[in-house]
Amino acid sequence: MRLGATLLLFVTALPTSAHGQLSLTGYTLGVGTHQNASDVGSGGQTLLGRVRLMPVLSIERVTIDIAYEHVVLRTPTTMGFSITAPGGSAARVGDWLGASWDIRTTPRGSWRHRFDRLSVGLSGDRAEVTVGRQAISWANTLFLTPADPFSPFDPSDPFREYRGGVDAVRVRLFAGPFSEVEAVVRPTETALGTTTTALVRAQTSRGGWAFGAWAGALHDDPAGAVYASGAVGGTALRTEVAIREDVTGGMTLRGAVGLDRFFSVSGRDASAVIEFQYDGFGARSASRLLEVYVSKSFLRGEMQTLGELTLATSSSYQVHPLVGASMLALLNPRDGSLLLSPGLAWSASSSASVSIGAFTGVGAGLGAEGAPGSEYGSVPALAFLSTTWFF
Repeated sequence: MRLGATLLLFVTALPTSAHGQLSLTGYTLGVGTHQNASDVGSGGQTLLGRVRLMPVLSIERVTIDIAYEHVVLRTPTTMGFSITAPGGSAARVGDWLGASWDIRTTPRGSWRHRFDRLSVGLSGDRAEVTVGRQAISWANTLFLTPADPFSPFDPSDPFREYRGGVDAVRVRLFAGPFSEVEAVVRPTETALGTTTTALVRAQTSRGGWAFGAWAGALHDDPAGAVYASGAVGGTALRTEVAIREDVTGGMTLRGAVGLDRFFSVSGRDASAVIEFQYDGFGARSASRLLEVYVSKSFLRGEMQTLGELTLATSSSYQVHPLVGASMLALLNPRDGSLLLSPGLAWSASSSASVSIGAFTGVGAGLGAEGAPGSEYGSVPALAFLSTTWFF
């Protein structure tokens, strides 16, 4: 904690004219939710407050990147479904550097602060080295990203402004204008103990298509992936496939393919995304959902959904120059369950926005013995109101 606080004070106190270029930005988020009671938890209100400071100091070829935030969370006594858990799926992964602390914790709430970024980078003409907590994404698809080895987003999370930082050493070599080689070594504290990830990725582009591959050890297990993206007419095509070691010691596939497009309807901006995922780690039937929920892949934060097959659709429409409507749907074709999330966002100013939205699950609920009847059937009806301000 002393190291992080010292770096934060050092960066924000330096005079930019004498020591380099300093930028300081910030972000605040306030969320209130109400959810009905369900067969997995009681109803009630959840309140979330988040304040984030992001100083970046550049001194010639050295960059110090810090993001420091406080999160206050108040929840009902029991929670079956939540959209306000900071970090999304990454919340299941521990803090290896020890840069998160509890200020106050009660049965119904918590007040925590942490450094979500805490890194030092050195850049050269054709190389870059970054050490510390940093945001790393190797995702190629937009919502369902099974080949991203670095704590992927929860696809149902409506507050995805910032990707959670991971503790790593990262080296990037720029072989040409459109080609690079990258190596990442990352120790991770998980619920099952400390693991090590050491991966190398190479990517390039040609003829309007970008493609690449990565390989190495992911959470101590051998792994590899290939991916590609491009355009077919006015529609973007994205795909990624990873090969992983399963619980039996054999190999399994995880992959996704998606289409997305921006277009105009009656002179207003609109967008549509559709993605399909096959996850060899996922449950083939509802009877295996609990088994997947306690699997090492899920506990290590690698999985975004529980089912073997997932179909995701997302659409948005500009109903007014300052107002946008959206709809997200996640479908498990194996058990027929569906998660729906409509939303409405208002740009109150150039730096502030207000959003309202809802979630509801459709499908079979808990069985007689407490086993889930489907992936999304037990999700309660939930509504939220949020305000966001960037400064």
